[in-house]
Amino acid sequence: MPKINHKFIIPLHKTYWGKEEERAAIAALRSGTGVGDLAFSEALTRELSRKLNVPYVLPTGSGTAALELACALLLKYGHEVILPSFTFTSCANAILLAGAKPVFCDIDINTYNIDPAEIEKKITKKTKAIMIVHYAGMACAMDKILKIANENNLYVIEDAAHALGATYNGKNLGTIGNIGCFSFHGTKNVASGEGGVFVTNEKEIFKNAEIVREKGTNRSSFMRGERKKYSWVKVGRSLILSDILSAIAFEQIKKLDKITSLRRKNAEYFLSKLKRLSSKIILPIVSEGTNPNWHIFAIRIPRGLRTQVIKGLREFAVEASFHYLPLHQSQMGKKLGYKTKDLPVSEEVAATLIRLPMHPKLKKSEIDYIVAALAKII
Repeated sequence: MPKINHKFIIPLHKTYWGKEEERAAIAALRSGTGVGDLAFSEALTRELSRKLNVPYVLPTGSGTAALELACALLLKYGHEVILPSFTFTSCANAILLAGAKPVFCDIDINTYNIDPAEIEKKITKKTKAIMIVHYAGMACAMDKILKIANENNLYVIEDAAHALGATYNGKNLGTIGNIGCFSFHGTKNVASGEGGVFVTNEKEIFKNAEIVREKGTNRSSFMRGERKKYSWVKVGRSLILSDILSAIAFEQIKKLDKITSLRRKNAEYFLSKLKRLSSKIILPIVSEGTNPNWHIFAIRIPRGLRTQVIKGLREFAVEASFHYLPLHQSQMGKKLGYKTKDLPVSEEVAATLIRLPMHPKLKKSEIDYIVAALAKII
């Protein structure tokens, strides 16, 4: 066992930034005003379209902005959207801001993703869409979800904030449903500090998204030379990504394959080393057809031990964390009529999950240290 070193500091995540990102940001600062949809935004759009094999791409100010854009396009007052409770607040906020109602659904105990069997139980005449979340970069059961959506004439919005670089049966996550929403937040695999992107395969959705994203105007088509002037044509929002952040994101996207490869190697090494603790912890499970990007490496431990284990890891200078309080258990969730024990699997996962450090710069020696510390604690 490696010697425990109390001065060792291992954070949950590190950005994979280098001189390329610095040069790009400086070039963007020097070349224009930094507003969106300039040269670097266009370069980012082209590169993402190529990388994801999706025709329509719109950089947004955040992953949250992409979700809000999706909901603004598809939803109206009185609609319902089925989504997992085990997710970030952005999902439910986007639905509520569009005037619709979030309907929380339970998750699969193995993947921590929305359970298709539970989706079917929640569908009503008011249901308009299913919002799925590819937790940790692990794919939802897309074949089953798309079948349910098609049979019930529902849209599928993919929250792929965790999922850039991950695939399901060879298809890029975020490009399988009607709309995909990605994040470039500083904690994500591809990071520009803040930022996100909205993608779709559907031309009509894209045309409307362009207008809503640009404050309700047809300025984008004007900038392409398709009209002599632009004007206000719809209710819109300001959701565009700064060209400075687009410049950083563009350099990051060029490194996506390398970032994903390094994370996969680290995950494989983690799994091999943690096997000896498999009687005491639950390791991540990769479902059939999934090639994850390992945005998060999470284990689960018996109820009641999590606080002790996280505290212990931090005493060994290893940053560890729990994750979401299920939305149905939050203050807002209670206002929406939910109560404890409504979604037992979400509650079980939320009470037992621990996130361990995972990033491209993580070294094998650091993984050895984390595993040794964990073994000593439990």
